[in-house]
Amino acid sequence: MRKLIILLIALVSVCWSIPKPMESITNYNVMMIHGALGSDKGIKEDGSLAEAAQDSSFRGDGHIGKYGSENRLTYWLSKNVFEEPDSMRNVHDSYLYSWRSFTNPANSSKNNAVELGDRTWNKDKTFGQRRALVEEAQEVKASLNVSKNGKDSLYVGQVALDSIRKNPDLYRQLASRYILVGHSMGGVVSREYVQNSNYYHGDVDKIITLDSPHEGYFTFDNMELFGLRDGTNSVRITPSAKPNVVLNPESFVLYSNR
Repeated sequence: MRKLIILLIALVSVCWSIPKPMESITNYNVMMIHGALGSDKGIKEDGSLAEAAQDSSFRGDGHIGKYGSENRLTYWLSKNVFEEPDSMRNVHDSYLYSWRSFTNPANSSKNNAVELGDRTWNKDKTFGQRRALVEEAQEVKASLNVSKNGKDSLYVGQVALDSIRKNPDLYRQLASRYILVGHSMGGVVSREYVQNSNYYHGDVDKIITLDSPHEGYFTFDNMELFGLRDGTNSVRITPSAKPNVVLNPESFVLYSNR
């Protein structure tokens, strides 16, 4: 009996120590979240903008770039990390979603986090049929084949996604978990969404940040603040002042629940 117990304990220990295989990347929406840029690099208000699944144009000027540009981070990730068979895969079938910038890349991390994950972000249709980025990453992959009266109809994009959401069995077949890869301020936006928002649904498994200023962006030495007579403040910087940039030197997994 004693030998049997020892054998059982050893067997359980071995089974527990064996690494579990990584879940297939197809079960995830991998998103590239870009950093801060000027407001002119975003998307202009336009009520006629098509939904992500129907739009063939790259929107905005997020500096991580288009999928097919070899000097861009998205291309490197697609080719070297995800080993996609076709380096020119587009928004509709690439593992990595990064098809548009924030509407205002110069906005605060708090506001951009709303555009990242709040499903009601564009409720007034200021930006046409665009949706929060987490939804767009899903809708470009969504497709639904419906048979009725002997006729098959294929639905894609928002129509397919909205229909799939109403059916739990179908929804489980669609990638509904997220891995966020945030570059620079994009990493801060990702943190804001997961840690500080009331519209986060617990669907992010990992956040990977690249050179993100989690401890602040910069400070100035020898900075002198002074009040003006009208009550406003301005900043005077002495000639010797130099910005002290505080950035993470390496990529790392900031957050993981797996």
